[in-house]
This record gives sequence, C-alpha cells and structure tokens, in this order.
Amino acid sequence: MIRRFLKNPDMVVNKRLLKKSAAFLCACCIFTAAGLPFPGEGSVSAVFGTSYMDTDSISVKIDVSAGHKPISPYIYGINSETSFSGLTVNAIKQSDPRLSSYNWETNFSNSAEGENSSNDNALVKSYPADRQREPALYTDNLVSKAKRYGIPSRYVTLQMMGMTAADSAGTVYPSDGAERWDQVFFRKHDSFSSEPDIADGAVYMDEYVSFLANKYGYAVDGGINGYFLDNEPENWSELYPAAATRKITSDELVERSAELAEAVKLIDPTALVYGPSISGIEAFINLKNPDDWDKHAQEYSWFIDYYLMGMKRASEAAGTRLLDVLDIHYHTEATNGLLETVINGTDNFSNNTRLQAPRILWDSTYTENSTIAIMHNQHIPLIPTLEASINMYYPGTKLSFSEYNFGGGGHISGGIAVADTLGIFGEYGVHMACLKPNSEDTSYQKSGINIYTNYDGNGGSFGNTSVRSDNGGDIMSSVYASIDGDDETSLKVLLINKNQTTVKSADIRISSDAEFESAEVYSFNEESAKIVLSDEEIEIADNRFSFEMEPLTVYMLVFSGTAEIISEYVPEETTQTTESDTQTDTAVPSETTVSESVTVSSVFTPEHVDAETYSTAGTTATETERPPESESAESSSAVPAETDDGEPGSSDGTLPDESEPPDDEEEKSVPKAVKAAVIILTAGVVLTMIYIIVQDRALSRKSGK
Repeated sequence: MIRRFLKNPDMVVNKRLLKKSAAFLCACCIFTAAGLPFPGEGSVSAVFGTSYMDTDSISVKIDVSAGHKPISPYIYGINSETSFSGLTVNAIKQSDPRLSSYNWETNFSNSAEGENSSNDNALVKSYPADRQREPALYTDNLVSKAKRYGIPSRYVTLQMMGMTAADSAGTVYPSDGAERWDQVFFRKHDSFSSEPDIADGAVYMDEYVSFLANKYGYAVDGGINGYFLDNEPENWSELYPAAATRKITSDELVERSAELAEAVKLIDPTALVYGPSISGIEAFINLKNPDDWDKHAQEYSWFIDYYLMGMKRASEAAGTRLLDVLDIHYHTEATNGLLETVINGTDNFSNNTRLQAPRILWDSTYTENSTIAIMHNQHIPLIPTLEASINMYYPGTKLSFSEYNFGGGGHISGGIAVADTLGIFGEYGVHMACLKPNSEDTSYQKSGINIYTNYDGNGGSFGNTSVRSDNGGDIMSSVYASIDGDDETSLKVLLINKNQTTVKSADIRISSDAEFESAEVYSFNEESAKIVLSDEEIEIADNRFSFEMEPLTVYMLVFSGTAEIISEYVPEETTQTTESDTQTDTAVPSETTVSESVTVSSVFTPEHVDAETYSTAGTTATETERPPESESAESSSAVPAETDDGEPGSSDGTLPDESEPPDDEEEKSVPKAVKAAVIILTAGVVLTMIYIIVQDRALSRKSGK
C-alpha cells in the first residue's frame, strides 16, 4: 500500500482507513506473536488467551475482616427468552431483537431482519388467538414467568426508535411507506385510557407505563421495577431500514433518552431507568457512527462519557435524576485464528480462550484476541473504565450489564466463565446483570449462576457482603469470598480451577476472629453440570488447610465457624445470615442437584426509587434496604416480593482476587520475554503508522499544489 501511493503522488489516503489498517497490522503482529515459543512460560499466547499453562499450586488468602462491600442480588439475572427450568435467579429482563418495534397496544412487532423483515404477532403467538390483542400481553408474559419462577425483579423495554409495527400483515416492502408503522410519542399530553386507541396511528410510552403501573403497581409496591430505554439503538438502521432510514446520532440518542426517561419518572418516580443499552466496544466508543462521533471526539474519550454528561445535564434541567443505571451489553468479541468470534465456538481454542475472556472486565494485563479490543485498549479493562466515566460525568449512577455472554452454554468453559463473571460483578459493585445465552444447551451456564444462588437445592446462596480474597495473581484460578452482613462465621468461598488437565493444590489461610472447624464442598466439573455435595469433610486447623482442586472445576466452600465476631465495620444495610456446615475435599456426587431442585423463594424487598427523597437531579440515590429488593434506587419501606433464595445485598464489591491481591502481592504470570516481544512488535506498528500518516500529509500537500 505504501509503495502504491509513493508511486502515485496524487493519491490521498483516508485517515480512518489508515488507522484501521494500522490496527489490523497490530492485530496481525500480536496474533503472530501468540504462536512464538518462549522459554519458561510457554508462549506469548499466555498473555493473549490462546494457550495457557496449567499451574500446580496456589496460595489463597481470605481476610474476612477486610474489604467489606455489599454484593447486589440483581447481578444474578437472566434474559427472558431462556429456559428457566432448574434455574434460580433474582432478576428477569425482556429480551428480543423485535422489542424496538413492539406495539404494546396490539402486540404487533417487526421481525428485525433488515430488508427481509415482516410484521406479525410472533411475540404473543403462544397465547390463544382471542387473547393476542390484549394490551401489553408480552409484558404480562414477563410478569407471569417471574411469578411462576419466584423472580422478584422484572424489567421492561420501552420503545424509543420512533416507529412500531402497525399490523401483522407479513412482509414489509420499501414501497409500503409509513402505513405499515405507527408513530411513537413519549408523552400523550392527554388523559390515559385503560383501553388504548388502536386506530389513531400513535403509540404513547407514558400511557404504556401508566397501564403497567395500574395493572401491577408501582415499583415501590412490587410492580415493574425498571425500564430500559429501548435496545441497542446503534443497530436500528440495520435491523429496521424501513423505520430507521439512517444511523442515529449521539445527540439524537441523548435527546430521546432524556425525553423518554422524564416521561417514565412522571408516571412512576419509584422505577429505575436504564440506558443506553448499547452493545460492544465499537458502540461504546462511537455508537457505531464514526462520522457523527468526530464532532465530539476531541472533548470526550468515548460515547459513554458523552451520554453520561448529556443525561446529567438533562436531569439537572428536569429537577430529577433521569438515568439511574448506566446499562451496556457485552457479548465477548474474542476471536480465533480465523478471526471468528469464539462465542459460538466449540473447538479447543474457543474453549480455552473462553476461560480467560472475563478478564477483559477487570484485568489491565489481559489483551483479548480481537482487533476492536486492540484498537481501543485505552478503554480496557471495561469495568474500571466505565466506573471512571461514571465518577467523572454522572456520579451516583449505577452500572449494569443487562446482557452478557461468553458462550459455551453446554460446556464446562461456559460454566466457568459465568461463575467467574459473577464473582467479578460482585466484587466490583455491578448493580444488575442478566445472562443472555446464545445456545440451546445452557446447562453449564445455569450451574454458573446456581452455584451462587442455590448451590444446595434448598436456597443456599453466596453471601451479600464481599470480603478480601487473593490467589497470588494466578490466572489459572479465581477466588471470591463473602459473608452475610457482618457475620464472619457465615464465610463462603468460591474457587475455580481453570487448569485443563492438572490438579491444583491450594494452601488456604483465613484471617478472622472467627474459628473455622470444617467446610462443606459443592462443585460442578467437566464431567457433569450438576452441582453435587462432596462426601468427605474438610478439616480445618488454625484457620488453615490444604485443598486439592480438580481440573476445570468450580467449587463453593461453605464454612462452619464458631465465636461470633464483633467487626469494626458496620455495613450500610442489614441482611440474613446463612449457616454453613461441614464436609469435604473432592466432589463425589450426593443427593443435592440444583438443576433438578425446586426454586426456593425468600423475602425480597422490591427495589425501587424512593419518590420522596429522590428529587435531586445529580445526587446519588440511596439504596433500598439490604435484604434484596425488587429493583429501584432507594428506599427503606417496600412490599416484599415473592421469591428466590435468601440472597440480599446491594451494589459495590471488592476488587477481584486475581486483579487486586493485597498491595504487595500484585503479580501476574507474564514472562519478561513475552513483554519484550510485545513491546518490540507494538513499537514497530506505531512507527509504521506514523510513517504512513506523515507520507499521507506530504502527499496531501503535493496534491493541493
């Protein structure tokens, strides 16, 4: 390419193309480096997720008295288009690509298939024909599922694209024009009707929220707990070309978001508002509209910053907080050697990569196998960067991943990825998260959730307060620890061995005023997704013991301790304690199987925003009481919702064990030779990029003469 334009002085190269070319060259160098052998640690791929070496032993330290942070119960969520059999979750969210075109008055929607799309009633086709025209029937389905499976927090997606399906007459042709669509308005500016007018060609969002509040109650009373400001707006023009004829701009999205959020708050100020619900790193950077983003790129690091600032300013103008939770979707973008995403992969490379993929959420030393992550590595890891944006542009806003997925639903790597991700979410204070599987078999992903929410089949759950844990920086394992409230005797520890073939020996030391005598061990592994109780007992002396971890296994250790602790730390909120018992070391199947158990319900206070105290635009909303709430941002009195296991909490958590061992122990398994190779390769790419840009400018001047 360089030779070509050197021979042609009239050729001017597009700078965006140059940047992409340089990024691609960088990716090629790194992927090439991933195969280079190095002594000692195997290869550069130890950094990039392609070939990791098993580790023989680790030293695990648990400091039960330190690092107390509440764990939000809403991170254990699921998207609604999933099998719920044998699954215990605390949150359910509407999820379907059609939702941007959903007409709540008639239940019509568009298939979101681009130029081959059609209008139909697919979202409610499972209902009898005489019910399919009932207003908001699709949302009634969400509420019914929540009741059936004892899920306390329910979330609805509102329509913000501007058009909804006006009929169920099939294929939508470009020549059909506007007659196949009804226009969306955020405010009706008139009285609401219990039976919406389906012949006026208009669909009102505030009337929709009012309809739901009248039918199910306000969020504070156990109704719909939160509203999402549509779904992945960056893809509207691709999915609905007849309704969204061009890409949405950053200004338009902020303006629409603020207007719709205000309409929601006027009807139910106790419900949480989530946005912008965009998906993937490119959308986080520029809303997948780089030409439009250029006008803001000098002032804001990425679109997330601009969105937060815009919503903060709109909230100040409205006199109330309009954005409670910054919501994003993240489906791993890691790729294999053929640049195919591993999320659908079942080969060894994909499974191996999946084990490490959650590190993009927190680990600054991790580089994902994806061009987009390499191009924008200044925004990686994601959670610390998102938190920094929140703190700078709209403090007090919570963070959610209402869609996340690393694939491998029917493989142990998928179960490990989910368990690892939930541990990270808990320690980093993520407020809400919902898994969105991409495969029919989700057995291992369900176990990745159930190991936290119902490990014994009787509602046994991870604690609501994170405590400090550390595995010495070993990337082939993870450790997360919790207690209930400030009860140090209720210690539970989740351990993961990511070794593919090797047993890992863990030397575990617990620092606590409580004295632990034994621990029960629940686990699932590559042989079965069933969570089982080991028959043997772990014996503990002086709060220290050795534990043999089988390859590719997730463990929940439930400790039995004596001597109550008077902790200097008093959590903001109270919660129940869960007892621990005794037992063992190796996972021998017992009678406990979460996937076959009945979902256990517990008292959950509906999460909501307290309307009386939540009227200041920029201030942080106080969380609701610690016993798990049905979703919203603050309050102390609320009606208990039916369900789930005894899991309480609220947001914020300690830094993951892998990422942040106590100050003096932050070591990563990255060989010096690897670092040197990567630095040299990156320097080469940077110099090449500079050379291309310099040549481009020189040629631009020549062509202008």
